[in-house]
Amino acid sequence: MSRSNRKVVLARHPGRSLHLDDFEIVDAAAGEPEQGQVLVKVEHLGIDAFIGTTLNYDGHHGKTELQGPIMALGTGRVLASCSSEFEVGDQVIGGMGAQQYCIQNAVDLRKLDDIASPPRSYLGLLGMTTGLTAYAGMLLVANVQKGDTVAVSAAAGAVGTVACQLAKLRGARVIGIAGGPDKCRFLKEIGCDAAIDYKNSDVAVELRALTPTGLDVFFDNVGGAILDSALDNIASGARVVVCGAISQYGNLDAVQGPSLYLRLAERNASMRGFTVDYYTEQFPMMEAELSKWMAEGKIYLPEHIEEGIERFPEALMKLYRGGHQGKLLVELDSTSRG
Repeated sequence: MSRSNRKVVLARHPGRSLHLDDFEIVDAAAGEPEQGQVLVKVEHLGIDAFIGTTLNYDGHHGKTELQGPIMALGTGRVLASCSSEFEVGDQVIGGMGAQQYCIQNAVDLRKLDDIASPPRSYLGLLGMTTGLTAYAGMLLVANVQKGDTVAVSAAAGAVGTVACQLAKLRGARVIGIAGGPDKCRFLKEIGCDAAIDYKNSDVAVELRALTPTGLDVFFDNVGGAILDSALDNIASGARVVVCGAISQYGNLDAVQGPSLYLRLAERNASMRGFTVDYYTEQFPMMEAELSKWMAEGKIYLPEHIEEGIERFPEALMKLYRGGHQGKLLVELDSTSRG
């Protein structure tokens, strides 16, 4: 059976900001799987910050070639299988790319069976790039403790939303940093003790007023000036965790690094970066705990869903411009929503 596969490909390497002209929507034959492969109908795609690092550079997450499909994690259903590991109808997750159908090596996919949550949850709260990243950074790297004062940048985004709630579960005082009054109200709703609107206030001044004894933990998703503001307000022995730097991904050849890094020495503090794939052996434990807290209503992650593969470029631009709250997804098959 011949299937037409609509996909989003890279038309040109972008500059410091993304534009629709950087992408092209094309149709091609979906193809058929060979031995050890499966054909998957993609149902949901996660819109994650790492995608931006693949559009110009060959880095940690790889590189998207011109006219190649944009990298993205996704969930879907097996339509044809040439592997003993998967049967037709199996729900799977993996690196699908921005396309309606994909042919994948079976070893690169995970079967989502006997799950209580919708498959798309494994792109969000239970997902490697979201919930597991927040868990690893806040609980394993920062080792947040009861009584800590914690600040999180990009706090209304997917990782930030989960990171804030995890810190609250540990008994910390949490300050979320986000852009705009609506996002700051949302942060209060998920339990943050205070919220700073970086678009309409001076972050350094606000942090100083809210943390007279300094920050014990800063969980950074942004980099740039906000990271400097946090460094200027860290306490003695503070832990600064570098999860991401979304403000810098458009120009990795000229990253604006922290100018106040000497605060680390002055205050006997530490700054440590991480990626979640260093913690793969602990994924089952993290996933089990997050699932338990989700079932108990102690943690949740709202979803912002764009419909149709054609919306992928706009969704990616929305991520970088802060036009959403919670987990941003592209839905390719509305019948899969449950």
